[in-house]
Amino acid sequence: MKFVISKLHLTVALNNVSRAVSSRNPNPVLTGLKFELNKNGLFITGSDSDLSIVTKIPLEENEEKIIDAFSDGIVVLSSKLITEIIRKLDSQNERLEFELIDNTTVKIKNDNSEYSLTCMNADDYPSIDLTNGSNIFSVSTEELKLLIQQTSFAASDRENRPVLTGVNFKATGNRLECVATDSYRLARKVVELPTNQNFNITIPARTLNEIIRIIENEKNVEISVSDKKVIFKLKNTLIISRLISGAYPETSKLIPDTFEYELETISQNFISAIDRAQVFSVDRFNIVKLTMSPGQVQIISKSQQIGSAVENITSFRYNGENLEISFTAKYVIEAIRAIGTENISILFNGDMKPFIIKNKDDNTITQLVLPVRTY
Repeated sequence: MKFVISKLHLTVALNNVSRAVSSRNPNPVLTGLKFELNKNGLFITGSDSDLSIVTKIPLEENEEKIIDAFSDGIVVLSSKLITEIIRKLDSQNERLEFELIDNTTVKIKNDNSEYSLTCMNADDYPSIDLTNGSNIFSVSTEELKLLIQQTSFAASDRENRPVLTGVNFKATGNRLECVATDSYRLARKVVELPTNQNFNITIPARTLNEIIRIIENEKNVEISVSDKKVIFKLKNTLIISRLISGAYPETSKLIPDTFEYELETISQNFISAIDRAQVFSVDRFNIVKLTMSPGQVQIISKSQQIGSAVENITSFRYNGENLEISFTAKYVIEAIRAIGTENISILFNGDMKPFIIKNKDDNTITQLVLPVRTY
C-alpha cells in the first residue's frame, strides 16, 4: 500500500470514524482503524462491535485530486496514534504520504516530518455486515437531528435495564413514533415518513448522538432497518449500529388524554426561574416545588442548611384549582429546551401524577415528567 492524500480530507474522515472506537476495547484490533485502499478510494473503518462507522475518501471530487500515486492495500493502525499524528502534522502543501513497509510498518511523512507506525494484523479485523435491511426510507438531515435532539436525552444511562438506554423507533404505515424514557421522564416525537414502513426497533442513544455530530453537511439520510441492525447512509459514510434486544415497554398509556390543570408560560423565563431556585436544593436531584393559582405562580426551593428561594413567574395563564407539585429541576429544564419553542403549555392531573410539557403549535413532540414526593 502506498498513496499521497489531502490532509484535510483525511482529518475529517478520521474524526468521524474514530467516534466508533473505544481505547478500552478488550479486542486489541478494535482499538485500531482499518484502512483499505482500492480503485474506488480509501475506505476507513472504526468499530467497537456495537457501533461501526465506515467512511470513503474518493480518489477525486469535483475535479480535485484527493488521492494519487497509490497502490492497493489493507492495514490497521492505532486509532489514537494515527489521529493524533495527523492532527499535529504541520504540512505546507497539505499533502501527506503513506507507505506500508514489509506489511509491518506504515511510514507517514510530509515536507518536515516522518513517522513510522507499527501495524496490526488486518486479517484479525472483524468483517462488518453492510447488507441492507427490508425497510429502507429517507429523512431530511434537519428532521433527523431534531428527532434525536428531542428524544435521546431522556434515555437511561444505567445498564440495569439495557433497553431503556436506547430510543424506540416504531413505524406503522407512514407514521414513525420515537420514544425515550429512563422511568422518571419520557420524550416522544412523531414523524411522517415518505413511504409506508413496519418495524419496531430500539437504537442505542449513543449511536444517535454520534450521528448528530457526523451528518452536519448532509442534506438527506437514508436509513435501512433489519432485525439486528440499522444503517444510516450518508454521501460517503455508513454508520452501522446493532439494535438493543428486548421488548421496549408500552408507553402510550402513560400519556394522559385529559387534564385538570393547565399552565401556559414563556419557556426561557420558566427555565431561568427553576435554574435560580435550584441553587438552594442540596438534594442531588435538585428538587424544586411549583405552586400555582389563578393569580400567582411560584418556583420554590428550601433547605434547612442554606436557606430558601422564591421565584415569581410574572407572565403566565393558569386554568384550574390551586396546585402544588414538586419535580426534578434538571428533567423539566431539559424537556423544555428539547421542545424548543418560546411559549409552552404544562398540563397536570394532580400533585403525584405525571405532567406533560407541550408546544401548543406542534403536536408531534411530547415531554412527560414524573413528580417527586416531598415531605
